[in-house]
Amino acid sequence: MSLARELRTPRLLLRDPRPGDAALVFERWARDAEVLRYLGWRAHGDAGATRRMLDWESARWLKRSACTWLMVHGDDGPVGQAQLVAQSFESPVFHWRLGYLLARSHQGRGLMREAVAAVLDHAFTQPALWRVDALCDVDNAASARLLQALGMRPEGLLRAHTLHPNVSEAPRDVWVYARTREAA
Repeated sequence: MSLARELRTPRLLLRDPRPGDAALVFERWARDAEVLRYLGWRAHGDAGATRRMLDWESARWLKRSACTWLMVHGDDGPVGQAQLVAQSFESPVFHWRLGYLLARSHQGRGLMREAVAAVLDHAFTQPALWRVDALCDVDNAASARLLQALGMRPEGLLRAHTLHPNVSEAPRDVWVYARTREAA
């Protein structure tokens, strides 16, 4: 699959991470445990950890194992990210997992819906793609609303499935939402 490293929406540029992004990413969300509440990684203690994470995301672009787009809003610089992670190592990859987050300073403006819609629309232009799914913590009502608004359908509950270390040390229950080629 050959996903574009840049996507444009009416208000956003979605682009791959760059070396100079670490300071803003750290400041805006990588150190914010509340933004990361329902994600599988802890808040970073310093910008060096954020730089290493962005380097890792860039390497995953090269390997085509994941595509992470930073969401740039006007002259604000990065304000969030959206990501697709391949669910197999065999090519062609027909199934990707969606993830996303948005800095608190930019929440409540519809930016996440705009960004994720663009990622999904672009992904489904790829002939090999048949499925995009997302895992949603049972307590994350805002994310569940977003996924449903974007045409992703709930498929079921996975018990004690995903670690969200900013909520609990124990694996959490998550809902699975999916969109398939037939529904795209």
